[in-house]
Amino acid sequence: MPEIAERVRVATREEGFAGGSVPNYFRKPFGPGWALVGDSGYNKDPITAQGISDAFRDAELCSTALDEAWTGRLSFEDAMSCYHRTRDAHVLPIYEFTTQLATLEAPPPEMQRLLGAVYGNRDAMDSFASVFAGTVSPVEFFDPDHIGRIMGALPVA
Repeated sequence: MPEIAERVRVATREEGFAGGSVPNYFRKPFGPGWALVGDSGYNKDPITAQGISDAFRDAELCSTALDEAWTGRLSFEDAMSCYHRTRDAHVLPIYEFTTQLATLEAPPPEMQRLLGAVYGNRDAMDSFASVFAGTVSPVEFFDPDHIGRIMGALPVA
């Protein structure tokens, strides 16, 4: 469809991009007789497409906690508090990354430079895509040593 590509290439955007805002929140994921997993316990914009992975991870963590409570290894409160802490520690980095990305604002200059360095660098592109896939934490990707390796791959100006 080269004709469509050409039309898009020469087109002028008349308005900025707009996205639908969704509430971003954390809830306590348990109480007497109930537990929450996935989006019911914590929600973020779907721009990073983490929902189903969150639900599966939370279901596994929650079922492990319930097993510990129901078998008497831990009290319900202790087991579910552990689930709560583990969930929050795991998801906070992608939550923060997602809520910033979901603003649809232009990235700050340092992020623009990083994305420029990622472009064309196969390993860096794979690593960045892995953040969205949920297989690399934003903490790992944005680690200063990792960023230094990516930026070091830029040609010297």
